Amino acid sequence: MKQSPQRVLVMPDKFKGTLTSEQAARAIVRGLRRAWPQARFTTHVLADGGEGFAAALAHAAGGSLRRCVSVDAAGRPCRAAWGVLGDGRSAVFDLAAASGLAQLPPELRDPLRTSTYGSGLVLRKAIDAGATKIVIGLGGSATNDGGVGMATALGWKFLDRCGEEIAPRGAGLLHLHRIVAPKPRPRARIVAACDVDNPLFGRSGAAYRFAPQKGADAQAVRELDRGLRRLSRIVGRDLGKDLADVPGAGAAGGCGFGLMAFFGARLVSGFEILRRETRLDALLRAHDLVVTGEGAFDLTSLSGKAPYRLALLARKLRVPAWGVFGRVDLPESKLPFARVAALVGSGAVVAVSKAEHARRLETAAYRLALKSVSPALSAPTR
Repeated sequence: MKQSPQRVLVMPDKFKGTLTSEQAARAIVRGLRRAWPQARFTTHVLADGGEGFAAALAHAAGGSLRRCVSVDAAGRPCRAAWGVLGDGRSAVFDLAAASGLAQLPPELRDPLRTSTYGSGLVLRKAIDAGATKIVIGLGGSATNDGGVGMATALGWKFLDRCGEEIAPRGAGLLHLHRIVAPKPRPRARIVAACDVDNPLFGRSGAAYRFAPQKGADAQAVRELDRGLRRLSRIVGRDLGKDLADVPGAGAAGGCGFGLMAFFGARLVSGFEILRRETRLDALLRAHDLVVTGEGAFDLTSLSGKAPYRLALLARKLRVPAWGVFGRVDLPESKLPFARVAALVGSGAVVAVSKAEHARRLETAAYRLALKSVSPALSAPTR
């Protein structure tokens, strides 16, 4: 880019553990504006189904966030956020709003005992409020219950051999014998925003792949996997559904499977939902440049994370895409960006305060913008 762009879209994902998407966008804009005072800037949040997805979608679709009473994954009272989109008929919430791992202290992180029941209370609230379409962001959960906790809150019965209700959590699945659907069933079209393609069980499934991050030891992982296998068998027998191998069934401790089995949900890429709801293609075409970013751009980013997907879409639409990251762990040949800046070198950690992180992000964006019109300047900060 030989001259300053006139219209710049700034759309970063969160810098996990440090800056939200909104905070990162503001820092990047401050840096770019110092170099390009005449440019017009538009900011949008970016998320692909993980934590922050609901806020991103509600903001982008002209909606608003609300809060309701619920319980967290350990059963403690909490207040969970959910959003109403601009059409007034669609709702959105993150599974992590009530069932998130980040809400629990280390001593309560045990996916044998945690439950998505609180997320079911949020879902029920959205349905009772009149939502006919509900988008649920899967990511950041503390659970491995196959979605039975959420379904229990909506009237589904999960019974043991004695006809008693099982505990709606990971360990309870080992005792599951029969499933009874509510009458009438909740009427709402549910879409699950998912950014992983794991099956329900097995070595690539929910328990083996994700439960250790949620506090499970090796024995617990084996029990959780057996529980998910049992859930799949009973769902096949009682509901006539074979869904365990659907890509994304293992998302959020098997909640992807549960949402499909008990609510007829569709699993969709979170980025594609955001793309459609925000009319992202038209938004990109209305700008000369898009600038995105996240905490780290590495091999996992290439599996379909939002900044990578945004850059590919921008390239398809012939809009230059830049990236400003906490760090970049890939060679330049693997990067889908016209220009890139990073706060630290590959593998390093940005161990600074939130304010300092924002200041460094602003400086990196400023230097990157200057370099685009001043070839004599040195390379972007790495």
